[in-house]
Amino acid sequence: MNQTRPTLLVVDDEPEVLRSVHDLLRLDYQVMTCRRGADALKVLESAEEIHVVMSDQRMPEMSGVELLHHARQLRPDATRLLFTAYADIRAVVDAINEGNIFRYIAKPWDPLELESVIRQAVDQHNLIVEKARLVEQLQESNRQLVEANRLKAAFIEVASHELNTPVAVVLGMTELWKMSQAKDATPAEKSWVERIQGAGKRLAGTVERMLKLIRSGQFGHTLSLEPTVLEPLVREVVAGLKPYLDARGQTIALNLHPELGIAQVDAAKFADILTNLLINAIKFTPDGGTLRIAAGPHGPDQVRFEVADPGVGIGETDWPHLFEPFFTGFDTMHHSSGDYQFCKRGMGLGLCLVKTFVELHGGTIEVASSLGAGSTFAFIIPRGVTAELVTPAPL
Repeated sequence: MNQTRPTLLVVDDEPEVLRSVHDLLRLDYQVMTCRRGADALKVLESAEEIHVVMSDQRMPEMSGVELLHHARQLRPDATRLLFTAYADIRAVVDAINEGNIFRYIAKPWDPLELESVIRQAVDQHNLIVEKARLVEQLQESNRQLVEANRLKAAFIEVASHELNTPVAVVLGMTELWKMSQAKDATPAEKSWVERIQGAGKRLAGTVERMLKLIRSGQFGHTLSLEPTVLEPLVREVVAGLKPYLDARGQTIALNLHPELGIAQVDAAKFADILTNLLINAIKFTPDGGTLRIAAGPHGPDQVRFEVADPGVGIGETDWPHLFEPFFTGFDTMHHSSGDYQFCKRGMGLGLCLVKTFVELHGGTIEVASSLGAGSTFAFIIPRGVTAELVTPAPL
């Protein structure tokens, strides 16, 4: 901690006043004195640090108000005090209103009162200096944040290109082979190409989820919220997953409340929420199982969705980590079939993305599960719009 005594600059054309102030304050402060305003300005320009400037109002050549106006420009962090008689009170009030002085001290002053005012003035100086330091620190942090965001954006663009381009080439080449060569290929060759194409599609989905997760920090500013009729959106998501359900012999039981209605959502990200929850339900439910989606009003201004499965369930030790990126703690089993094999684990990004998108919509998500007894993921989002204000699209 810096134990240096604060520095005071006292300006008065009367030597007795300067001597009196010096003797009163010299034990607690470094006291510098000047008899002319011009000399005080030179000190202000050259001194290492000045905490407080005190000036008499009535001086030849330059008044105290004029001096302290210049002092404010030269040393904005120094606290400025003015000695004055009652006759000069109008000038003092103007100087205070203009911000050129912190306090005035009426002549003749009381020594105890003067010491109290000086302590307040030093504290004021320290607050100004600390504020300036914090502002500078904040500005530096902002500069670093801007640079980090620039690097992040550059990384996303590079990663998007470097990852998506080879995936697109692989999928394009396998599709071209199927169009031109499949009729002359052996069953083994067709199987190989189908497996290559399937792996390419899974990789494409993984890349897309990774990039969405990286970009998700920006989504709070780019959500495209629109009044959306929820039932057809749910049915569209289910229809998109039908090939995987068919491959696993699974079905989905829909329980959509007639008053599910409309909510202010980003339709694409809302679809991602349901898609990722259903993908997990498909993976961790044995072949032939029935999944369940339930949705309906929750209170006066919210909607609630549930995605439930009769699958392998989640152990209590895994609950705290479910929504962490790259968490894949589910227990693996031996059976597998199709592209969405039983207990096939991905990279652990789906649930993290789900939680991010739900919270961006102002909602919450919860899970109920135990090993061997299936899982139910439920999320609640604010409706954000009343059904009376929007005409539903025809179903």
